[in-house]
Amino acid sequence: MEALIIKEDEGTPKIILDKDKNIFEISGNSLPEDIIAFYSPVFSWIDEYKKQPNPLTRVIIKLNYFNSSSSKVILDLLMSLTDIVRKGSKVEIDWHYLDMDDDNLSTGKEFQEFTKLPFRYIPYQDDGKSNRFIVE
Repeated sequence: MEALIIKEDEGTPKIILDKDKNIFEISGNSLPEDIIAFYSPVFSWIDEYKKQPNPLTRVIIKLNYFNSSSSKVILDLLMSLTDIVRKGSKVEIDWHYLDMDDDNLSTGKEFQEFTKLPFRYIPYQDDGKSNRFIVE
């Protein structure tokens, strides 16, 4: 299965979905202008992956900022992964959050509650290089 790699841009996250290397990552900022167009290839890739998933799928989510539309899409992606669990494979989520970002941590906990997937919460320090957006 061919890997899906989308480079990070100012308002879109880096996405790496690579079955062979067992890397599943979404990181950066997510506020694409056309959320459906941006995430459509991701959903297509996951739909194909679910047919023959790895025994363990560990998803790394390290979003500095994401808008409400992205929040819904991320939840939909995670819900889609629950199909893998029903087929007998494992899915684990590594939810990285800025150590002082209680909203991001709370969102991760809400997603865990909805999906029932095992989450690991990993705080990180702001390195000064992260693009943080304030959207009103």
